[in-house]
Amino acid sequence: MGAFASHLGIAPRTARVHLSVLVEAGHVDVDRRTPLHPVTPAPAPPTTPGRWAATLTLTCDTCRRVLTVVAELAGPDWTTRGIARAELARHARMTPKTWTLHIGHLEAAEILRKEADSYRAEDGRWAGSRPDRYVLLSDRVFDELLTAGQDLPGARWFEDAAHELLTEVAPWATGSKVVPSDRRALVRRVAAHMEHGRYPRDVLRRMITRRSINPLHGITDAYALLISLLPPPMSTYTPSMGEVLGLTGSSRTVCPECEQPHQDATIPVGVMCGVCVRKLTPAF
Repeated sequence: MGAFASHLGIAPRTARVHLSVLVEAGHVDVDRRTPLHPVTPAPAPPTTPGRWAATLTLTCDTCRRVLTVVAELAGPDWTTRGIARAELARHARMTPKTWTLHIGHLEAAEILRKEADSYRAEDGRWAGSRPDRYVLLSDRVFDELLTAGQDLPGARWFEDAAHELLTEVAPWATGSKVVPSDRRALVRRVAAHMEHGRYPRDVLRRMITRRSINPLHGITDAYALLISLLPPPMSTYTPSMGEVLGLTGSSRTVCPECEQPHQDATIPVGVMCGVCVRKLTPAF
């Protein structure tokens, strides 16, 4: 034990204590010498646009520059808003014509999507348009996870449960006014949070309904609105201390944006409050 501790640069007593912890956790056999399985933690999944973009393999350097700029300027809903094409091209050190050409390449590869960005007045009528927005299609990661197991028994259960949940609490995200591709993407996103992120249905319901949405006001981007209410992509559900202990009046998590405690003690870690969601993601 002395040589082992000396090699690690720690005291023998410290080595014995931590070996005991590893034995109790099942990482080391009772002989205190044989590792039972690797204990190196898996790398954290990409949870920001920049990290997600860095995981993609692109053979075209120009497309890589375009994707990097979009990822750096994208908001919490993984979408760029209000930035003119000329300014985006300047950030990528290219001409607007070259920018448009390579945006087409990324659209064909289903890495991002360009959309017209119009807005409405308070009475719901069309009032004008802003520069095109670019939506990063991070759902492709979730699509691959779901597609890989579609032949297994029960693989469609999570998609059916996600559609049922959205129909109940967010009918504006599944109605006929939403394009079919967006409806499928939203259902798959919620299903992936249930299946791979282990988010309980009640937690997702509270997260979606923490902001009051009036569909009669004319929602122009239901996709971006719902994404802003859901957990970060590829995140795993971490219950709050109040939920673990069965307490509803203490140990509340805080909003990562304003650092104020949530009113609901069961909201998980890393979720923005309804006030910050309204500030950062315009609904109309």
